[in-house]
Amino acid sequence: MKLVQPESGQLAVVVQALYAVASAEGAVAPIPVEIRSIDAIQRHLLNRPDPVAGTPGPLPADLETMLDGPDLRRMTVRLMTMLAVIDRRVRPEKVAVVEAAARRLGVEEPGVAILRRAARGQNKRIALSLMKRFVDWWSPTGRAGLRDWLRFLWWMLPQLHGAGTARKNREMLARYEALAELPPGTFGHTLYRFYAENEITLPGGPKSVPWIMHEVYHVLSEYGVALEAELLLTAFIGGTQEETCMDQILFGLLSYQAGRQIVGGVVSEGLLDPEDYFRAMARGARVTVDLVHGWDFWAVAEVDMAELRARYNLPPISAQERRRVGGYNGLLTGSGHSTPADAVAA
Repeated sequence: MKLVQPESGQLAVVVQALYAVASAEGAVAPIPVEIRSIDAIQRHLLNRPDPVAGTPGPLPADLETMLDGPDLRRMTVRLMTMLAVIDRRVRPEKVAVVEAAARRLGVEEPGVAILRRAARGQNKRIALSLMKRFVDWWSPTGRAGLRDWLRFLWWMLPQLHGAGTARKNREMLARYEALAELPPGTFGHTLYRFYAENEITLPGGPKSVPWIMHEVYHVLSEYGVALEAELLLTAFIGGTQEETCMDQILFGLLSYQAGRQIVGGVVSEGLLDPEDYFRAMARGARVTVDLVHGWDFWAVAEVDMAELRARYNLPPISAQERRRVGGYNGLLTGSGHSTPADAVAA
């Protein structure tokens, strides 16, 4: 997600716009987690160590005048969109503030459409829209056609696979199993260990999926597999992306903060810690490599993890974060971790 550092006057307008969401333009009092989130957004995303205060009330009258750049405008609408979910209720009156700001700023953001559906309880429509954007991403052309949908559904229905698919799967599985033979500390070996220690089936195995990106993000970020860590992972992934950043971010907030069943799997409610969450997003935003378009795992499978993270400009996870949201079992105290041993001991 592209972050823009606003000037002092612009920052005050952004903060006031966030308070307009949290208060539904003065109709309700912001709750503590919303206030802490606004402060954490300033610290981690807007590079403001000492957050400025805001007050409940309407959108700033000079919103369009002060926020005069397209990137700053889009980022502001995205931040407002996130904040509208943090109270766990996704109240229509708060969503209306986000929609009004997007209109005034001339920003067309897919996340606002997701937010609107969430306010209406249209969880299945959200799931379908996210699936469509995923298949678009998966398509070689970037725009899914019938062939792409059939290919996607084929992988999701392994009971339909015949002998030809079974042979291709065996070849795929063998390639991933060979990662175990790479030196400890390399990306490929660390990824293999993540699969093994968390009992996840490698691509090509029974009931597996043919992509590894979710697990790749786990290994790169060092966030574990507990629900709190999964929420941070969605923030981290959203930070690394641009066009689809709000797909990741809103899915995580709706599933693990608001308790919405968007897709199958475990959901929870109220897991957000603003400091951890927006720090994770900022870590992702610093990554300088597009891991979605044209990135090749096999080209870097033999690279040492520390070297790869430095190459990608990924800040190390701190010892405190590791204690809170780690969860790789032995992986986090063995090869592949980024925190120096003395920091971990501390």
